[in-house]
Amino acid sequence: MNKRLIPFLFVVLLLSACAGANPSTVEPASTKPPVVPFFLLPVDQVILHSASYTITVKNPARALTDLQRAVEEAGGYVSSASSWSGDGSGSYASLSAKVPPEALAALSTAVDKIADEIQSQSAYVQDVTEDILKLQRRHHDLTQAQEEILLLLVNKQSLDQLSTYGVIRELLDTELKSVEGQLESYEQQSRLATLDVTINQPTSVYAPIE
Repeated sequence: MNKRLIPFLFVVLLLSACAGANPSTVEPASTKPPVVPFFLLPVDQVILHSASYTITVKNPARALTDLQRAVEEAGGYVSSASSWSGDGSGSYASLSAKVPPEALAALSTAVDKIADEIQSQSAYVQDVTEDILKLQRRHHDLTQAQEEILLLLVNKQSLDQLSTYGVIRELLDTELKSVEGQLESYEQQSRLATLDVTINQPTSVYAPIE
């Protein structure tokens, strides 16, 4: 066999073993440029927004319904909502929603109108740009490490080290998935702000639930 064919055949065997693909079914490489995942695209600034309120109203269940309507009208959605009532012990409700960040001001006004009293309120703004850039660099380093390990094995024709490469590749894949999960989470949080409202009934007034 021509010695020049050995490195080529080794690469084919190595890639087939790692990908688990049947060589007869491998399609020709596409000439199109690879699609960059959205979470790896360059970012200028990424801000996370959230707001939380604790209010009192005479009828928490009704207030919860009004808040749900306000959230939907603002272009958001309710991720969780619940209400509870007990004989002689009052009632309460809670709501957690995802809303466009620009809608938080209008929803704050809606909460203020619904509440008989606002017991507490807070707004939270976090710049996570640097965290995202660090995760993107980490993703790049892990991807490059995979390529360098494969290239090292190919150059040395280390067929006896394929099992070792498989273990290392698995560890790198696990870390890559973790990094990608964090980046996706940041992207989702940046698109929609979090709104949490706890609704209590005043202890001095136990209104009947209609």
